[in-house]
Parts: sequence; C-alpha cells; structure tokens
Amino acid sequence: MKDNFKSKEYFKPCIRFKRREHPYDIGMPFSWWTSHYDRHFLNNIYERNESEFDAFYHYHLSHFLKVNLGDEEPEFFKHVWDIVHDGIAKLIDDDKIDSKTKHERTNKQKLRLRTFAAYLDSIDQFNARPSHIVIAEKDAIIAKQQQQIAEYQQQLQELNKLEVKQKVMVEESHLPTLIDLLQQIIDLTLPSGRFFLKCDNTSPYYKMVSKYFSKGGSYISKETVKNYFSDKEKNTPPKTPILAEKKLFKIVRVDPEV
Repeated sequence: MKDNFKSKEYFKPCIRFKRREHPYDIGMPFSWWTSHYDRHFLNNIYERNESEFDAFYHYHLSHFLKVNLGDEEPEFFKHVWDIVHDGIAKLIDDDKIDSKTKHERTNKQKLRLRTFAAYLDSIDQFNARPSHIVIAEKDAIIAKQQQQIAEYQQQLQELNKLEVKQKVMVEESHLPTLIDLLQQIIDLTLPSGRFFLKCDNTSPYYKMVSKYFSKGGSYISKETVKNYFSDKEKNTPPKTPILAEKKLFKIVRVDPEV
C-alpha cells in the first residue's frame, strides 16, 4: 500500500544537475537523499536572516499548495513546526560541549531555529501547534489582560475620586468674567518676580472650567472656554475676546507695608 505521507512534497527542491534556481530551494544541485529533506530544510534556515523568514516560509508554502492540490496551510505549518522543534532537540542531544568549534556552531544553529520557531508562533492562526502550548499561551494572554483590567479599574477609581456631585454654577452671562479672573491669576507674579502659576499651555485651565463649572446650570463645552485663551504654541490671540463690561474685578497683590 502506498504511503501518502512520504510521497507528499512539502518544500521546493533543487532540480538535479542544474544550478540552484532560488536560494530558498532545498537540497543539493547533484545527488542527495530526498528522504533527508527535513535536514536540508533546516540547513537552509541556518543561512537565512530573520528578515527573510516570512518570505522563506511563504515561498515553500506556495510550492506545497501548488503540488498538493486540496491541502491547506495548517498541515504545512504543523509539519514545519515539528521539523524545527525536532531540529532544536537534535542539536541539544548532539551538542559537543568539549569541542569549541562544534559547540559554537551548535549554539548559533539553536539560536537561529529558536528565532524561526518564534516567528512560527507569531503566525499561528490555526492553533496548529500542540494543544498544551496553545493553551499555555492563551492562559498567559488572559492573565496579562486580567492584570491590565485590574490596573484600569484602579485608575478609574482614582479618576472617580475627582468627580463632584454638583458643579460650581456661574451666573448665566458671566462666564467671560470667570475667564478674566482666571487669566489674571495666570498672569500674577510673586514678589520674587516669578510667576505664581506656571504651565506651558492653557489646556489645564479651560478643561478645569469645563469640568467643574456650569453656566446657569448648563454644560460648558471645552471648546467654548478654549476660545477665550490665546494659543501659546501658535502665538495667536484668543478667538473670543472678553468684552470690557465683563471685566468686573481686578486682582492685585497686597502691599505688606500698608
């Protein structure tokens, strides 16, 4: 009875007695044991840079799907995954730690295969790897997400502490008056000559008014308040000037000698 598994061609081989058509082709230009195709596949991986892994994988995937009509990527992926991990295990078993040259080469090969294995893990959309690995990976993702949720909940609790039951109500037509007072505070200087308040932009001020004040009981939009402030970055004047009749108060520094 014919063994369908052995007759299946997974990787594009070199054409015998011809120059290698593509660097990703496996095997030798002359005679080689096709039954050792897995070793030749691994040997080609050792020659690839990490940036080539995706192109290398899809080069052979395209060949597999072309010569095995009706087959799909999960089978190919699983076969590649098995070969790579078998290769890592074989390198570990055969490692000659007493030989500096062989041990150094083995370490480089293990690193290359483990890097390729990590690439395979990153593209496994089929859960084609062994179930215990997939489950462990998903458990780790769930644990990380649960930790993130806990952190977000803690952040939300801290933010909720800043919420107020009732906003400070500004008399209906006197929002500009409040803004004028705030702008005066921003411009105040101490006896040392340094500014009383310091901030590189005005967003904290207009956001504070929008969040904690209401106009006659109505919501004050952030953009409405923002238009009363100049844009320091663009060095542009306020879009909405404060009329003189709304400037009802003046903040002055106390003279300690009076």
